Amino acid sequence: MISASHIVETLDMKIVAHLESDLFPPVIVLHGSKIYHPFRIYQKDNILLFLSEIPVPPLAVNSISHAITKWLIDKKVSLVMPLAGIPVPNRIAIDEPDVYTVATNDFANKIIDDFSLQRLEEGIMAGPYASILMDCAKHNIPCLALLAQSFPNYPDPGAAASIVKVINKVLKMNIDVGALLEKAEEIRIKSRDLMKRTTEQLESMGKSQEYDLPAMYS
Repeated sequence: MISASHIVETLDMKIVAHLESDLFPPVIVLHGSKIYHPFRIYQKDNILLFLSEIPVPPLAVNSISHAITKWLIDKKVSLVMPLAGIPVPNRIAIDEPDVYTVATNDFANKIIDDFSLQRLEEGIMAGPYASILMDCAKHNIPCLALLAQSFPNYPDPGAAASIVKVINKVLKMNIDVGALLEKAEEIRIKSRDLMKRTTEQLESMGKSQEYDLPAMYS
């Protein structure tokens, strides 16, 4: 969601629609004291962006995916680009996250080749992105999913920046990623400090336990 929100803010995109479903929980979001629907569609020129601030409930995934796909067909969209992360345990050691791609047809695969992007060769995808990819493949809609290496448990502006860089390359745009990279560096520093303190505490606890052991176990 970070990459999508950053694109919306940077391009000053406007809300043109939202997605409703009885399967969604009764949720609203507030921004600047204004009420917004949690699943919104933004537009700027010929770019449409779907942004959901709530997880799509499992029971709603297929119906929402089908509705979105039908809408994309009606709008004659030329390319769909789902944006997501791939959690990796060693993310703290990665300076610039890699972005992997999944394509639905020859058109999307040509983009991968033309821009020398990395393919996700093996794996399992589940949830809304998997459903969107499957529906796009079924209807031969060009779809290119961008999946960045990311932290498993918290937001990752660095991963978002990597995704936006690929979007800039493919769509010939110039969306600034400076703010994302600054936030990413802050998180990396805080994470490293936390890991250092945790290691020191564990080592201290280990030494304390050694001192407390009876002599027969020393």
